[in-house]
Amino acid sequence: MEVEAVIIDSGAEFGSGPAAKNKGEHPFERLLPEMAIQHRYTRPYRPQTNGKVERFWRTLNEDVIEDALYEDMDDLKNELLGFLVYYNEHRPHSAIGNIPPAKRANM
Repeated sequence: MEVEAVIIDSGAEFGSGPAAKNKGEHPFERLLPEMAIQHRYTRPYRPQTNGKVERFWRTLNEDVIEDALYEDMDDLKNELLGFLVYYNEHRPHSAIGNIPPAKRANM
């Protein structure tokens, strides 16, 4: 699958937004034009504009993080990897007709 655009918030991990003075120094900001990927930003303080990602974080928190205890970082990493496989390849998503995202990508 080819990525045409990304929509993200203005967090420091993504270069601190469209008005940041040091955008050209940030690795993420430099990578996007090199890969011909359009960069879009969510509206500040409006998580609704990035609802899919916000919903994913909620599901991850409810299914993997909340009330969980892990032996060590490797245990957590393994749990996260298993969750991502389940989430994308097996878990039905109501917003796309109760099929997993991987099946939709093959349609």
